[in-house]
Amino acid sequence: MRFRNDSHIPLILIVALLLGLATACRQQSAASSIQSSIPAASSLTRPSTKPAPTRTVAVAPATGDFADAVRAAARHGLGVWLESDLVKRWRQGTSSFNQAVAQLGSLAAIRGVVGIKIADEMGYHDGLTTASQIKSFLTAASTALHRVAPGKQLLVDMIVPELGCLPNHQPPLLWATECTVKSRGQYPQLSTDSITSYLQMHAISVLDLSTGLLSDGSYAGWGVDRDDAQQAAWTAVRALGWPSLVTLHARKALAHPGNYPGTAAQAAADVRTWVDLPLAGGAQSIDVWTWRQMYQGSVNRLLNPDLQSNALWAALRARKAKGDVLFTHFSPHSLESSLNADLGVMAQVFSDVFVAAGTG
Repeated sequence: MRFRNDSHIPLILIVALLLGLATACRQQSAASSIQSSIPAASSLTRPSTKPAPTRTVAVAPATGDFADAVRAAARHGLGVWLESDLVKRWRQGTSSFNQAVAQLGSLAAIRGVVGIKIADEMGYHDGLTTASQIKSFLTAASTALHRVAPGKQLLVDMIVPELGCLPNHQPPLLWATECTVKSRGQYPQLSTDSITSYLQMHAISVLDLSTGLLSDGSYAGWGVDRDDAQQAAWTAVRALGWPSLVTLHARKALAHPGNYPGTAAQAAADVRTWVDLPLAGGAQSIDVWTWRQMYQGSVNRLLNPDLQSNALWAALRARKAKGDVLFTHFSPHSLESSLNADLGVMAQVFSDVFVAAGTG
């Protein structure tokens, strides 16, 4: 219909606009009501406040002589521990340290690797002369290796000179007291109190321990013998509470140049001091250095040359037969015969082996 009176047009337009505005408001109100029942987009995508799990670092597959040795040792039923001196690499700087860590991570991925030795005689003539330095090294090494080798045990070996000073002997001996004072003064970073503080960090899971025994002649002058000293040392270790903080291994160098120079009686005495007494005192296993290695101009080994047995080997083999856990050290670059021949004979006595990792 057509309006003849143009004055009505503005009024009609105003009414229409008002009706349209009211409709829009109702629609907006309904939309707002629906929207209020839906969580905001930001609340749906907000990340969890829980800490993210530690991320591991991908490592390249291991190749080369050291990797071949690790795989061969595992095939012979030996538990494999990678042997490394990360102290040296850490002191050389970040680049050298990271290269060594990457190499260890690569080897640790091989089936059969149980753990990694990160320091040899830590704190003893290796440049780490204070407790603070040792703690910094342990923190750096454990953090790095847990990223590239998750789940692997970390081990250090240490000499503790004051344990060889007949600790807590009754009655107290003047020479033993002087020995303790001298050891703490010369190696404060290796005092028993310092070592307890390292173990309380839980940066490592295994301590390979040398009790730092003195010569037989020294103990004879004190009116005791080395077995007395070894028992006193491991009694002190238990009193210090170390078995509750870490798995303890004992360590001793029994390798010799050429043929074994001792008798069956000497072998039995050595195995009693360095194997039987530590195991009775709380050690879980014994680290016997070494399968075969050049040392001070001669090849040192546990067997006689050409994989021939001797009285020491027979005594160690008897301990394996009764269930003792023995470790040794091995490098694919120092073989008596061949990789498989050496490892096959080694497995007659040893349950585990430290395999050189090529990290220096």
